[in-house]
Amino acid sequence: MVYCPAVMCNVLGGDYEMKRLGSRKKLGAALTAALSVSVLSLGGHAFAADANNTADEHTLGETVVTATRTPNKELKTDANITVITGKDLERRHYTDLTQALRDVPGVTVNEYAPAGYNNSSAFYINGSKDVVLMIDGVRQNYVGDPIGSTATALASTMKDLSGIDRIEVLHGSASTLYGSDAKGGVINIITKKASGMKTTLGIGYGSYGRQQYSIANAGGEHGWDWRIKYQKDKSGDFSDAHGNTVPSHLDADSFNLHLGKNLSKASYLGLNIRSYKDESRYQALWESLKHGDTDYIDTNMIWNVKINDTTKNQMSVSRTIYKYNLITERYKAEDAGWKFSDQFDKQIGNHLVTVGVDFNKDKITAESYGTIAPNGRSIINRSLYLQDQWNILPALKLTAGIRHDNNSAFGRHNSPSVSLGYDIDPMTHTYVSYNAYFLTPTPGQLYGIYGPNPNLKPESGNTKEIGIARDFGRGLSLTASYFKRHSTNPIRWVSLSAWTGQYRNVGNEDAHGWSMQLTKKIDSHVRARVGYTRTHVDAVGTGTKNNNGYLPEDQWNIGVDYRNRAFDASLLARGIVGRPGPVRGAFPTDNYWVVDLAMNYQIADATKVYLKANNIFNQFYAEYSNVNYGGAGQWWTAPGRNFMIGLEQSF
Repeated sequence: MVYCPAVMCNVLGGDYEMKRLGSRKKLGAALTAALSVSVLSLGGHAFAADANNTADEHTLGETVVTATRTPNKELKTDANITVITGKDLERRHYTDLTQALRDVPGVTVNEYAPAGYNNSSAFYINGSKDVVLMIDGVRQNYVGDPIGSTATALASTMKDLSGIDRIEVLHGSASTLYGSDAKGGVINIITKKASGMKTTLGIGYGSYGRQQYSIANAGGEHGWDWRIKYQKDKSGDFSDAHGNTVPSHLDADSFNLHLGKNLSKASYLGLNIRSYKDESRYQALWESLKHGDTDYIDTNMIWNVKINDTTKNQMSVSRTIYKYNLITERYKAEDAGWKFSDQFDKQIGNHLVTVGVDFNKDKITAESYGTIAPNGRSIINRSLYLQDQWNILPALKLTAGIRHDNNSAFGRHNSPSVSLGYDIDPMTHTYVSYNAYFLTPTPGQLYGIYGPNPNLKPESGNTKEIGIARDFGRGLSLTASYFKRHSTNPIRWVSLSAWTGQYRNVGNEDAHGWSMQLTKKIDSHVRARVGYTRTHVDAVGTGTKNNNGYLPEDQWNIGVDYRNRAFDASLLARGIVGRPGPVRGAFPTDNYWVVDLAMNYQIADATKVYLKANNIFNQFYAEYSNVNYGGAGQWWTAPGRNFMIGLEQSF
């Protein structure tokens, strides 16, 4: 057991056990079998087994922090959590964080063409795109929210995936601990702490003019640790699966700096700077070429202190500025925010008490077609939260909490939560939970550039959940959960005519769904997993399925990982089944499967080559459509079959 600094333990500095992390249903079953057979054939024939070099595994025995903002064994956590390890990110060569989240069961991604409009994407957890994005315990969401998904916009700017230790995805409402926007869930990124000294150069080339260049240096000595990385991403026109050329362009620069210092054995101070700039354009069906650019910078400091064996504290302060220019100067905005948080944890007998305060100041400046939106409008939110984790019995734990928000625009509100977890046996954990949430309109929705409405009311509601996690041994584990959510005054974009609309409160909304994930370590080299999610969202009394048109009713995530001494490969499939749009022809197809392949070969200790093949069966599909904006039959087709090869050299 060692003391873990902020960059590794998120919001809780302290003791942390560090481990090496390691068309329809018939089609899903067929793909599962096919993927398993294909990779098993690699393990049985093409490569000799090596008992000393097994696959890096994620198991239900790992420690996670997101559900309670304190460390808990995943098997014992009273929430549905999916973990993506750093090794997963390394072997699969995702373009950005958004790409990685596509392979998480229960996460639905809707994105414009790969080269464009980072802030026009959206993803959903449990049928909601109100999601909080955290990096090492610091909230990242910006405030303008032009389309309705701040977390997704930021996820697409995160290119330095090699600096991530793991990603924890919390499915379900968590507003008591994380505040407004945590209606759907939380994505918590925990970065690596460097040891030793290493410089890595990367270069990659691929289809549709893709180019990627990077240089990174990481190290640690005399109580200091650091990581610096610069990356250049470029791409041009791409072709969809029907051979149509889609004009597209991306020229992006990202820079990440982390500098940390152990002030003492019990105190750690970290500075983080993240910057992203791009120029992009895209073209959708029946649309003219659109231009835009993005400029994002976040600076934060985190101070972790272990006061004694039972008492810990984390404090952070951050400044975020997000500028974007859409459609050739027609839409321009700048979102800026200050954030301060302090969390205190105290073990008192069988109780782990957490007390925290949050301060957020958000401001937007916007311009639309030469018209300046009301500027200088700031919203300040002050929060106090309290949580008690009570181990009533060795096998029974009660967790209860409450959050009090004082919002400068919408007054005071309380958000309670409670969960009860029970160990049926040492390998089986079940839980029930209730979480209330309070979601305030953003400055972008109130005063921004896309149909602002200063008369919006806050959204409120609650989520009930029941779940189970089971480790069967022999590398087999299962997690499953069911949720039901009721929302009052949900905020939605309402189309008033072609290409015009406004944010409005739309009455009440119900949602429910269930998910499962089965993971199996087949042998020392092969791991397979199957995830299935069913989600239903409708306006109360209408019976309309997934009324926003973007949520699939069924979603499959299937994968097989192979790892040997010098070679590893990942074969991933995701299936979207039964996506009902509000009108016929909202998308080119409502059901589709996309299969990706990633392979890596370690030529030498410091040299690695890789191949990434996306959409290998050349599926014609689109994730995003203009149907909710008066553009039925207008969509952004995804690229057809495409490849990328690369080389990484370390010194």
